[in-house]
Amino acid sequence: MRKIIAVLGVVLLLGFLSYKFLFKKDSERYLDQGIEYFNENRYKEALVHFELAEKFGSTDALKYSGVIYLESGDPQKAIPKLEKYLKTLEPMSEDSSIILNDLGVAYFKINDVPNAKKYWQKAEELGNTTSSNNLKELAKTK
Repeated sequence: MRKIIAVLGVVLLLGFLSYKFLFKKDSERYLDQGIEYFNENRYKEALVHFELAEKFGSTDALKYSGVIYLESGDPQKAIPKLEKYLKTLEPMSEDSSIILNDLGVAYFKINDVPNAKKYWQKAEELGNTTSSNNLKELAKTK
C-alpha cells in the first residue's frame, strides 16, 4: 500500500510540474529565463529574453531591461523602458520610488539635470534615501 501511495505521489508531482511548465504563459517563461540570466550577470542573454517577454505583454521585463541598459551605460535606452514600467506601478509604492530614482540617474547620465532633479525629488517624496543623497550631491556641485 505504501508503494502505491508513493508512486501515486510521484506521478501527481510530475504531473503538476509538467503542467506548470507546459502551460506557463510565454511571457512568464521568457521573463523567468531572463531573470535567471540577469542573476548570473549574463546581460546579453537576459536582454534577449526580456525583449521577448515584453512582446508577450510582460511589464516586469521593462524594469529588468531598463536596469541593464542603465547599468551598461546606455541610459537613452533605459529611459523609455523605465518610464513605461513606472506607469504600471502604484504611485506610492516602494518600487515606484526605486524606478523614479533610476530615472533620475538615467537623466543625469545624459546631462539632463532638470529631469534628473525632478525624478529624484519625486522619489525623495516617497522616502527614497538614495534620491535624497543624489539631490544633496547635486546641490554641492552648484
